[in-house]
Amino acid sequence: MNVHTKYSRIVGSDGKTQYFLVPVDELNQLLAHTKSDQEVTIPHAVVTMHVLEEMPLIAAWRTHLSLTQEEVARRMNISQAAYSQIENAKNPREATRKKVAEALGIDYRQLSA
Repeated sequence: MNVHTKYSRIVGSDGKTQYFLVPVDELNQLLAHTKSDQEVTIPHAVVTMHVLEEMPLIAAWRTHLSLTQEEVARRMNISQAAYSQIENAKNPREATRKKVAEALGIDYRQLSA
């Protein structure tokens, strides 16, 4: 059955897909998204603490930046206990991540795992 599709797939001699042919307009849209994503990076040390040591991402960033919970809490005008709860939350709200990111001096998107 021959059906017109937007994409073409090129298969190698091993039967695995080797290439996709994509319309230029769609490729440009994908590249535009990729470029904006490339602006946000997370240092290897932070990733290691978060993934291998199972440290909450906010805590990993704070440790990487050599800050104490008290210092970050002071920057946020909250108590150390309140900050500790934020740092250990399973899924902090975006508004909270933005406030923490501002206190840490990083882009809030770097606190999204």
